[in-house]
Amino acid sequence: MSHVALYRKYRSQTFGDLIGQEHVVRTLQNAVKQDNVHHAFLFTGPRGTGKTSTARLMAKVLNCTGGVIGEPCNQCDICISINEGHCMDVIEFDAASEAGVDDVRDKIVDVVEYRPAIAKYKVFIIDEVHDLSPKAFDALLKTIEEPPGHIIFILATTELHKVPPTIQSRCQKFQFNRASIQDLVGRLSYVLQAEGREFEPAAVQTLARMADGGFRDALSLLEQALITVDDKLTLQHVVDQLGLIRDEKLDDLLDAVAQADVAKILNLVDEIYRTGRDAKSILEAMLSRLGELTRASFGVEIGGSGEATLEAAMRATAGTLGSAKILRLREMCAGGLRDVRDVSLPRLWVESLLISFGQAPVAAAAPQATVAVEAPKRAVVQETVAPEAPVAPKPTKNGIGAPQPESDDPELAVAGKLWRELVVELTEQSKVAGALLQKSSAIRFEGDQVVIGFSRQMDLDQLQEKAKLMTAIQQAWRLRCGEKPWTLIFRSVSSNHKQPIMESAVELPAEGARLAEMAREVFKNF
Repeated sequence: MSHVALYRKYRSQTFGDLIGQEHVVRTLQNAVKQDNVHHAFLFTGPRGTGKTSTARLMAKVLNCTGGVIGEPCNQCDICISINEGHCMDVIEFDAASEAGVDDVRDKIVDVVEYRPAIAKYKVFIIDEVHDLSPKAFDALLKTIEEPPGHIIFILATTELHKVPPTIQSRCQKFQFNRASIQDLVGRLSYVLQAEGREFEPAAVQTLARMADGGFRDALSLLEQALITVDDKLTLQHVVDQLGLIRDEKLDDLLDAVAQADVAKILNLVDEIYRTGRDAKSILEAMLSRLGELTRASFGVEIGGSGEATLEAAMRATAGTLGSAKILRLREMCAGGLRDVRDVSLPRLWVESLLISFGQAPVAAAAPQATVAVEAPKRAVVQETVAPEAPVAPKPTKNGIGAPQPESDDPELAVAGKLWRELVVELTEQSKVAGALLQKSSAIRFEGDQVVIGFSRQMDLDQLQEKAKLMTAIQQAWRLRCGEKPWTLIFRSVSSNHKQPIMESAVELPAEGARLAEMAREVFKNF
């Protein structure tokens, strides 16, 4: 006998088996018991949540001859034929592969007038209905609006917004929900027991988390994990087989990042890489773990199998990191996932990223590093100040020439130091960022806003056109500021510095009488 996938073998055969969709089951069963069944249903929701299984259950309930109302008997000829997939009065139509208008006409529109061969109702189940072409929807519209009394339509989709409103308005819509961790753990445990397999609760918990609320995904992952298991399904085997990273390893890595332990970060990344994981999988695993730690940190119910050891370890890690660091790390990991696809050397990049994560919260207390960078020449506009009061850029430790604030305010000095460190860091990462920021500095406070002055207006204009760079600057700044409520605001030095550029030093175009006088002066000798 050929192999049958677990998600097919353990497909729900009665409404009582359908887990997590009680609101759908209750409504459909009441409609059948009251003999008030609508002619068209639209099932929508995430993949693997039971939409197609419910459609088949409804087809069995409507046509079952076993005498039970609201549940299929699974013993009569019609129930058996539907379970085996060869009932001629239940037509399953896959819109993903048969999306054209001719397919709809041939298999639906032209056959609706024929009465069922053996059943009470002829049931059309259209899976992934959103994939139908516009003309196919038009061909279906009239039929689905006023079908013969012996026709029932059940449409299933994961993308409701792609189904035309004209179709939606003619159906009863049911929203299917993602399964909870508890429901998935219970279902996986039931399948393992039915298969006669021993398992560790932690292994089932991990599979349930990986499934993202989908029963089919959970059973597919379980089947993959069971392929090479001869005895007991363990957590380590699930981790190895599915390419995951153990929670303990992730907790160690998060702790190393939070403590800015560079050596430990590099060693852990090396260990994870040797197991075949890449930069993206590391960030995804960290983000997923941080989501769980967030719940633990704020006292939200963790959910799952109720394993006291796992939950205790999670709460201990959350307490060690603290809610502020957890939220900050979540933000940074999310940003890293957006950028990882554009990286050419992902391992080196992720190492640098994690090190910067760790150093960012303590940057204000860290000693200023000396970076040998040749100071650029002063811009011509800076030499146009009044001769009696020339203003030259103050030298900086990082070698970057920029307008400096003339203030003894200690907070402004700290802000200036943080800004210079940020500029050095961004210059190392991007030549474009370095070119735009090299002639900028913190010049004053406006409330809680640190004003960053730019010597050249064109640098400021180009920076403001680069939305991603602006976002990266703001995020890096928030990390460096720590608990300080400082935000950045960018200004041109020519209009905001204490000693603005003298307008008289810039020669304006001649016009009017002055232009006529200049013309006479030029042509008087001709």
